[in-house]
Amino acid sequence: MVNPNHVRQRDIAERAGVHITTVSLALRDDPRLPETTRKRIQALAKEMGYSPDPMLSALTVYRNHVKRVHHQGTLAWVNPHTQKGERHSSFMPYRQGAVERCKELGYQLEEFYFSDLGGPRLSKVLQARNITGLLLPPQTNSHVHLDFDWEHFSSICFGFTLTEPRLHVISNAQYSSARTAVRALRENYGYRRIGFVTARESDERTDQNFSAGFLSEQRKFEPENRLPLLTLTCLSMESEVDEFSRWYDEHRPDCVMFLHETVPELMRRLKLDTKTCGQASLSLKNKNDQLAGIYQNDTIIGRKAVDFLIDMIHRNERGIPTDRFQFMIQGEWVDGKTLHVQKRAKKVSV
Repeated sequence: MVNPNHVRQRDIAERAGVHITTVSLALRDDPRLPETTRKRIQALAKEMGYSPDPMLSALTVYRNHVKRVHHQGTLAWVNPHTQKGERHSSFMPYRQGAVERCKELGYQLEEFYFSDLGGPRLSKVLQARNITGLLLPPQTNSHVHLDFDWEHFSSICFGFTLTEPRLHVISNAQYSSARTAVRALRENYGYRRIGFVTARESDERTDQNFSAGFLSEQRKFEPENRLPLLTLTCLSMESEVDEFSRWYDEHRPDCVMFLHETVPELMRRLKLDTKTCGQASLSLKNKNDQLAGIYQNDTIIGRKAVDFLIDMIHRNERGIPTDRFQFMIQGEWVDGKTLHVQKRAKKVSV
């Protein structure tokens, strides 16, 4: 039954003297309508006490899901300050997932470069193309500030490298991933002297989430097994070998979990095989059975970023958010040949 007090879009259309389609577009802040028309209808809807009907919204989502997908619009993948054609291979699964989800929902994902256009010009280009949704992959460096006209766009960024503005963030649940890895190493394999190796830049790029998760679990270790973190300076491979060698000789871990891709090479150069010291990565590229560790589900992260961004566009959420959200996607533990069950302990309570 229809609630007689419920304000419908048809009621707003009659009051405004426009077609109901115009009202629908205006409430979604669709740029195909003149801004004056959008603002007038939005103000009228607020005055009349209009609120979306959740049942009708659900029906619309269902209809859009079952019917043949038509072109809905274009989203922007805004690359950081790099030369065109240069991409960080470790971030490509984000984009792959975003492209897949865009195709399913009838959107196109187009790449843009801050380096080519700069903030002000890029904003004008996007507005001229009626592109209102922005996906921002991780920046080249940590603590990046971007000068851009955010007011007209819905935006979400991957990871924690963008310091200003404080946009919505989507990421692997890094703190949880580190804790999952430690528990797997102790409970499933019996490792006790677990070391954590990272690089200063990697630790900053992840907002110290991985190292914090490790330290949280380390509090449960026996005092003699609480090894200090090794944060590599990354000046050169030779310096890393020297830093790692000194740390290893002093603390003698039986397993190393790491967030720095050169660690397996460092151990190879020092002739440390995996039976002497196990290896577990916190950022696996795939889920084969060679290297053990955490698979962060980057493709799913890319897909979910598109879902949330499109919802923002439909809700007309533009500009820098007043309340910032962080969306965490759970990673998966993957067993691998770089770990071996320790004979000295069948199982360790965690």
